[in-house]
Amino acid sequence: MMPLTLLIKQILDGQGFPCLFHFITGLYCPGCGGTRAVRLLIRGEVARSIQYHPFIPFLAAVFLIEGFLYLAGWGKALLKKEKRQPYILGLRGRYRLWTVAGVALVMVNCLVKNVCLLMGIDLLLPL
Repeated sequence: MMPLTLLIKQILDGQGFPCLFHFITGLYCPGCGGTRAVRLLIRGEVARSIQYHPFIPFLAAVFLIEGFLYLAGWGKALLKKEKRQPYILGLRGRYRLWTVAGVALVMVNCLVKNVCLLMGIDLLLPL
């Protein structure tokens, strides 16, 4: 089997990649739960995907929104026969917003999961 198909099979069938940080410290790293969140999102279980790692559905939403904005700007530019696409306008501000929101989401997610873990509540149970 090709390495890519093995990787996809591991993500869809297995638990995911073991986290060395969690193994050593017993706490969750900022990326813990990401593979399971991807698997759940692929299956269409958005709410459970958010529980395991909210950054994954957030990132999917950002890609959909930016893709829509790009295609809408491209179509508008074709209709008006413009050389510059309107999509570029405001791009820097949107990327800054997406980045700040994503980093904040990952930090809050890590904090909440580790506080719950220390209280005896494990939010990242195996699937």
